Amino acid sequence: MRRPRVSDAAQIQGLFVCIGLPIAAFFPFVALYLARYHGLEASQIGIVIAFSAAARMIANPSWGHIADTKWGRLTVLQICLTGSGIAALALNLHWALAGIVVVAAIHSAFLVGQGPNVDALALTHLGDERMSDYGRMRGWESLSYAVGCFGFGVVLERFGLVWEMPLYAASVVLVLLWSTSIHRDRPTERIDHGRLGSLGAVFREAPRFWGFLAAVVLVWIGFNAAWNFLALRIADEGGGALLIGVGAALGGVVEVGVMRGSSRLQQRVGLRRAYMLGCCVYALAFLSWGVVSDPRVLSALTMLEGVGFSLLFTTGVVIVGRLVPKSLYSTGNAVTSMVAFGIAPILGAGLGGFVYQHLGPAVLYGSASALALSAAVVAWFSLNVPGLREPLGEPAGDVSVAPYPDAGSAV
Repeated sequence: MRRPRVSDAAQIQGLFVCIGLPIAAFFPFVALYLARYHGLEASQIGIVIAFSAAARMIANPSWGHIADTKWGRLTVLQICLTGSGIAALALNLHWALAGIVVVAAIHSAFLVGQGPNVDALALTHLGDERMSDYGRMRGWESLSYAVGCFGFGVVLERFGLVWEMPLYAASVVLVLLWSTSIHRDRPTERIDHGRLGSLGAVFREAPRFWGFLAAVVLVWIGFNAAWNFLALRIADEGGGALLIGVGAALGGVVEVGVMRGSSRLQQRVGLRRAYMLGCCVYALAFLSWGVVSDPRVLSALTMLEGVGFSLLFTTGVVIVGRLVPKSLYSTGNAVTSMVAFGIAPILGAGLGGFVYQHLGPAVLYGSASALALSAAVVAWFSLNVPGLREPLGEPAGDVSVAPYPDAGSAV
């Protein structure tokens, strides 16, 4: 008997719902997991995160190129899900520091190929006319992330951090099962992208991408310095996995509303101002995390991360969609992810662990706040072009943002 066909919209929305769970199982608790389960100090955790970021930086453009030119986005997504699940289980074995670094780097190399391809599938589904609706669709991931953070926090508090990686692997299996309902895509444009493949093509077709990446690297260095040690800060002030999970869940709940409203905000103020607003919210969040010492208040203030992340992430994906042609969506998102979650963590987390341990949280979080404000200033200048400056509800004029004849997203 032929099984019922899942609609295209339900396919992508269901994928966002599922992908939020492994993210919730991993990121909010990983620093505490490394500290409590593997016995690492803050500076050692920074080393693990920095090497993991280096692996992401190397792997990210490769996955984007393969997805856009060879195997398709769904196939690459499924490969990366499988690889990250296996590596997560291996990370649960007891290793010396060098072993932890290697296994965590392998996990990150597969982890990084997931988000850009989910986003590319969503942008392709939405098309140029409905691209600003990405935030409404992405809000489903935030909802499952919030539920997962709370649920996983309860489990880890009750049964111990040894269950973090098995929970991640189980969540990955769920995503894999759902992905079988999605139409398998194939690259339709066989283009010789020349040197550096699709990575080089992104910068040739969208030279303004460089300016955008300058803002990205600043704000995400600040984020990685602040966020990766927030769990330790809450724990150092007397909190535990449950309080960390509750704070992350609050941030996820806030993300749902902000992401669903992001398209309306972009239509009213434009992509440039929306991105700057996200940078400023992060600056406020980081500063407050350094000033406040009560673990319950710190947990509640985690919701500011949800606001800033929603604005930056949804706006950033649409900016990529406006700047690069459709055939390069995976690569464009991969490059942005490479900078935000590859280069930035090497600097932010690598130095952040040392600063947190030796200079204290006030210095760390004050510096992170200053970097986020600097990113807002860079965004003001680098995104000052038609199609990014004007509200999306108004015509942007005749000037194309990305001089590419097939990029329908250029306004």
